[in-house]
Amino acid sequence: MALSNTQTYAASGTGTPVDWSVNGVLGGNASVGTITAQGIYTAPASFPGIGLNTFAITATSKANSAVTAAASATAVYPNDTSTAQTAPVKLGTSGSNVNSVAAGATACCVGTLGALMNRSGTLFVLSNQHVLTNGGAGTVGDAINQPGPAACFAGPNVVANFSEGFVEPLSGTTGPATDNVDAALAQVAAGQVDTTGSILDLGVGGANSIASAPPSSTTAPESVGLNIAKSGRTTGLTCSTVSSILTTVTVDYDSTCGGPVGFSSTFTNQIIVDNTGGSFASPGDSGALIVTRDQARPVGLLFAGTSTTAVANPIRDVISAFTIQSVPKQIPGIVGGADHAVSCAPAATVPSGNPNGTFSTLVPALAKVAKLSTAEQKRVDRARQAQELLLTLDPMVNSVAVAASEDAPGEGALEIHVSGATQNPIPPLINGVRTKVIFEGLGPAPAFTQIDVDHARTVKETHVASLLGQPGIQGVGVSASKDNPAETAVVIYVIKGMTHPSIPAVLDGVRTQIVEGERFRAF
Repeated sequence: MALSNTQTYAASGTGTPVDWSVNGVLGGNASVGTITAQGIYTAPASFPGIGLNTFAITATSKANSAVTAAASATAVYPNDTSTAQTAPVKLGTSGSNVNSVAAGATACCVGTLGALMNRSGTLFVLSNQHVLTNGGAGTVGDAINQPGPAACFAGPNVVANFSEGFVEPLSGTTGPATDNVDAALAQVAAGQVDTTGSILDLGVGGANSIASAPPSSTTAPESVGLNIAKSGRTTGLTCSTVSSILTTVTVDYDSTCGGPVGFSSTFTNQIIVDNTGGSFASPGDSGALIVTRDQARPVGLLFAGTSTTAVANPIRDVISAFTIQSVPKQIPGIVGGADHAVSCAPAATVPSGNPNGTFSTLVPALAKVAKLSTAEQKRVDRARQAQELLLTLDPMVNSVAVAASEDAPGEGALEIHVSGATQNPIPPLINGVRTKVIFEGLGPAPAFTQIDVDHARTVKETHVASLLGQPGIQGVGVSASKDNPAETAVVIYVIKGMTHPSIPAVLDGVRTQIVEGERFRAF
């Protein structure tokens, strides 16, 4: 198991030796893991049951049994997406162009060989162009190695040869991505790739590994809140939700493997995935196929992100791009099978920095959002005092409080607790202060409609050019408001620490949501 087999615990302040227990068993056992008198915990060889992967560690003073200390250990499946495979290889695995080697052969750049595509009977590996072409410097016919170039990996397999791809503008320039996708195909070498399209860890979890499985052969449209999964080189099998759609983003690309930023490219109508703390994707996961969690239906192709968000091309755009490029026109399809659920079982993450290889260094997690300033608290409280009586006259409004907005870091909000449909809709602004609606005892917040999404898209398209033209703003999309999940929002991605113009709380009647993060980088 990819547990921390040398994980050490300490019970401080007891002053005497302690007895150690795992899940209430003194010293532990083969099922839950063992622990020594020194607090060194060793994981079990297999899971006692699917989903039973957290173990309670307890230290009890031998001198006084009332004195205890507790911690926990979390078992995860081993990472099998970063290692060398025996042909025919499964996808969702580490790989890259044979020439993806940093200057001086000090490091290699690798990404993820995401999925298998079939176009008129010819099989191709699907990934990003920046993965399969050494950041755009490759040529047709270049070998695609698994798990990566020989400079960094002993005896890699040549599993495919680069055929065609898209990422524009080219290195050294900046502007819109003409084809709107970062995608590439590499024709499969005979006998080197599993022809069922199986992807590592997309199947059922077992005692000590997660089975591989093909994705569904049916694609799915993206939507805000959609539960999704992916299997990638660095973080293995992970699951998350779509946080925004129809998003325009500007992404930085390295000039060469391990080199400085060479150019930036702007993509429209992209999928943004919640990646808080790098929990969904990290550098090296570029090229992974994103699928729905409940049916494993392809949704997108991962290609960029930050420590808080991941970015993907909609899979329909990827398929369309390769259809247009083929002569005569041939519609490719993801090789897969029947619908099936993805386990989302926990899997180990491997280092994402060189020399194992990635397309950018792992960025640090963002600091926690600071509390509201005293001046902001007073501003919001003035609005509360002026409006609380009027708001609470509505029988469905339970209370009004001063809180932090979840749509705008550093801004306050009037937090309005409701227990049913109010007589009048809660506006997004009251006395110039954002509102935050808490639905009590109602289950999930009421769902917004496609009409709401379409309106938010129209507002986004009206303002995207002027917003992206401002310093500090790197993306604009459509999301669900965090302050009121029953409403859509125009989400604006800003570069943390960089000054940007003031962003209004409402654009043409639609709430705005501000997300701070590092610059988007190709993963």
